[in-house]
Amino acid sequence: MAASYDFIIVGAGASGSVVASRLAHAFSRLSILLLEAGGPNDSLDNLSGEDRFGLAFSPGSPLNWGYKTQPQNHLDGQEIDYSRGKGLGGSTAINFCGWVVGPRDDYDEWARLVDDENFGWSNAKACLKRIENLHPEIPNPKLQQYVDAKIAYHSNEGKLHLTYGSSWVPDIEDIFVAAEQSGFSTNTDANSGDPIGMGMGSVCIYRGQRLTASSAYLSSPPSNITILTEASVARILIKGKTAIGVELVSGRKFLASKEVIISGGALNSPQILMLSGVGPKEELQKHRIPLIHELPMVGKNLQDHCFSSVGIVMKRDECSPASTGQQSPTPMGWFKIPTVLSSKEHESLPGKLKTFLDMPTHTPPSFLSHTISPETSFLGAIRLVFNPQSRGTVLLQSSDPTATPLIDPRFLTHEYDKRITIEGMRETMRLLSAPVYASKTIQKLFPNDDSDETIWEYVRRNTFSSWHMSGTVRMGVSSTSACNLRVVDLSVCPFVPNNHTQSTAYVLGEMGAEKLIREHELTEGSSAPVARL
Repeated sequence: MAASYDFIIVGAGASGSVVASRLAHAFSRLSILLLEAGGPNDSLDNLSGEDRFGLAFSPGSPLNWGYKTQPQNHLDGQEIDYSRGKGLGGSTAINFCGWVVGPRDDYDEWARLVDDENFGWSNAKACLKRIENLHPEIPNPKLQQYVDAKIAYHSNEGKLHLTYGSSWVPDIEDIFVAAEQSGFSTNTDANSGDPIGMGMGSVCIYRGQRLTASSAYLSSPPSNITILTEASVARILIKGKTAIGVELVSGRKFLASKEVIISGGALNSPQILMLSGVGPKEELQKHRIPLIHELPMVGKNLQDHCFSSVGIVMKRDECSPASTGQQSPTPMGWFKIPTVLSSKEHESLPGKLKTFLDMPTHTPPSFLSHTISPETSFLGAIRLVFNPQSRGTVLLQSSDPTATPLIDPRFLTHEYDKRITIEGMRETMRLLSAPVYASKTIQKLFPNDDSDETIWEYVRRNTFSSWHMSGTVRMGVSSTSACNLRVVDLSVCPFVPNNHTQSTAYVLGEMGAEKLIREHELTEGSSAPVARL
């Protein structure tokens, strides 16, 4: 006989871990089953802050699903790396540890689109304060004119330790000087809800170790949580239009008396739904999957931040260490680009969207498109497309739950995104040509010239994903979904948030937990009965 729990949560990434922890602590009589397709990810070797840029790229890593996109024919046929975390902690275990919460306007626009003020900035900020345990000290107090987060606007009581690293890369001040010399503003607290300007987010690294959703929320689970790893879900069990449990790839089944919560992320959540008969009719028919509930937008609306990079080779200072600051946060800037706002591509956008959009450039050093020797001193900058208008898909390869989904982000297929890319690359090249760098620069790793055509040809061959995939089970104003089935992860976002999306995933976990606690009256001492199947 199948074991029964009150809630079954599929996926132990940021959202799923928070939901499981919050539900279990809210009401001790609840029984929670948390299922994770990957392993326990409990090796300390995987938690070193020094290795935060390498975990996602280890060939055959058990921590990574190892996804690739479909060939992007308009981008020189690139099959772009689409890494997703696998194991307890999900992608928080392999990302670059950046903590950037994005603009308050994003949350307020989200609330407007879904007609629910709970998704507005006011509530999001309250959620962030429950999550954050910020240590605002910086390694170099002389740079507080550029980085100075005030604890009053954050929190030091949450489960997730956030820091500004124990050491910073040499000459980090130069990027702020370059921004000022280039006419850009600086921002002492990029996580204030107003990120415009060159600033610095924090990192999920504390005392030399990476903080993951698992280490923050599941390290000492209460007795009413059961955590199963190596437990890939094949499908949701649905009776009529009501979710009653899940079936694993192994054939094992579990029942849920209250709800099944899918937190598999923007790639796996739509896959699980479609394999369960919930999704676009034509897609399910193609794979001979019985249609249980038609939701045409499942697997559609895939959005992500793609980027390209430029850099400069610099004179080497023999007095400086070759490499420091592996745990350092990355300077980053959100900037409005006037040439985009005045472009015909911007003018062609719908009125409300045109009013909402802020056009940013994000410039952390990494992912150079050129080969750099270890002996070379260099600075790299990447330019992301925020507020992208291109839309992709996540489709089924087959009805086999172990088959990789077909992922087609269709990066830069919208003319507006192409315009942002070209203008953003120009601004990034201008930033790296500022006087503070000019005297130190040996070689510019730029496109050959700054014409639209040359920049586009450069980008077409050098485009990457930031792995901020979102929107594939987009929420709307009203819900017509199956009963007792809920999705809580980045797939529900109406648009990809303009930030490092792990913070949004944590916030969604908090919001989802609050909604469940409220709807099911789950507070300690509540008289609400705990149903059993």
